Amino acid sequence: MLRIAVLTTLALLMSGCGLMPRTGIPSEALMIADAMSVPAADIPKAKYTEMMARRNGAGDGRNLDNTVAGAAQLMASGDPTMLLLSGFTPRSISANIQFVAWVPEDVAATADEAVNISSKAFIEASANVHARNEEERQKLLGNKVRYILGQPYGEGSPVHAYVQLFDLVADHTPNLVDAPPFMKTKRKVYGPIFIGAWGGHAKAEDVQMTLKMSEQLPAWLYIYSPGLAGVAPRSIMNQGKQYLFIEP
Repeated sequence: MLRIAVLTTLALLMSGCGLMPRTGIPSEALMIADAMSVPAADIPKAKYTEMMARRNGAGDGRNLDNTVAGAAQLMASGDPTMLLLSGFTPRSISANIQFVAWVPEDVAATADEAVNISSKAFIEASANVHARNEEERQKLLGNKVRYILGQPYGEGSPVHAYVQLFDLVADHTPNLVDAPPFMKTKRKVYGPIFIGAWGGHAKAEDVQMTLKMSEQLPAWLYIYSPGLAGVAPRSIMNQGKQYLFIEP
């Protein structure tokens, strides 16, 4: 019980201190990333417009994509739990794909149900997008979500690493909390629920597949995409739409 109490306190401290205070109006993408505790920043609209003009003139989007998307690495492989236990640190939080749910209380009656519903939604969307035929789809529908976390997967502070490790081993039980402002609802939600522990995108097709998955997911499930350097900017994906980190 003492260990659970300590972990809970650490988690509250981590979520309570949040990210650095911001000035000005954040983009929709940045508001969602902040709620996810994913480090991110907007770029000025003028700078984005200038880079777009340069890109269109030069026919080369690498500078733009590197600026907006940041560094992107290949898909992480292996068991994240073993990665942490072995003493190696995972990739940075902002370099990993994050599937995050805030399940409304009228969708799930309990925290466990919220986890099950969001996990099922993820598995069904993944199967619908990745299966090449119905037989393969049925097989993919039998998959299970291996990890449920209460924070983004990746390299963070010592407190973040400790709580993350606990969730990777024991899974996370979400609290019933006020919905984030961008959800525009007064209903309470169970969350955030981070579904799985993922790496980044390895090729352009991966980005498109993640966007297609977002089309299949409910409105309360958001995706942080780290993009892919030279190919696609980082973004928040929700129901087939991409929100970029550009000042409004």
